[in-house]
Amino acid sequence: YMGRNFTDFLAGAGYFLLDTTREAVLRHDDETAQQEREAGISILTAALYESKTKDAEIVRLLQKYYGLRENEAQEQIRIERTINYPCRELESYLMSTEGLSQQEAQDYIINHGTVDLLRQERGLWKLSPKELLKRIE
Repeated sequence: YMGRNFTDFLAGAGYFLLDTTREAVLRHDDETAQQEREAGISILTAALYESKTKDAEIVRLLQKYYGLRENEAQEQIRIERTINYPCRELESYLMSTEGLSQQEAQDYIINHGTVDLLRQERGLWKLSPKELLKRIE
C-alpha cells in the first residue's frame, strides 16, 4: 500500500519547492548539495504524509535520515500539510477536470499566487481543490 502511494507520488510529483533559488543557475557544489538535501527532505515528507504516516513517525524519520531537530521536522510537516500537499492536489484537479497539462497547471498555481495565499490565510489548506480554486480565481 505504501509502496504504491510512494510510486504514485514520485510519478505524479509536480511538487512545489518554496525556494525559488532552485530555478537559478547553480555555481557551487555545496549549494547544489544543500538544495538536493532540501529536495530530499521535501520528497520524504510528502511521501510519508501522503501515505498517512503519523506526524511523530515522520519526525522520527526526518531526524534519523536528515538529522533535523524536532522543531525543524515539525515545520517541514506544517509546510507539507498547509502548502505543498494542497498545491499538488490542486494541480491534479486542474489536470483532470480543467484539461490542463502539468506545466499549465503549475503555471496557473504559481501565477495566481497560490503559495502566498495558503501561507497568509491559515485555514485554506483544509479546502477541497475545487473550493480552493474558487478562492484563488
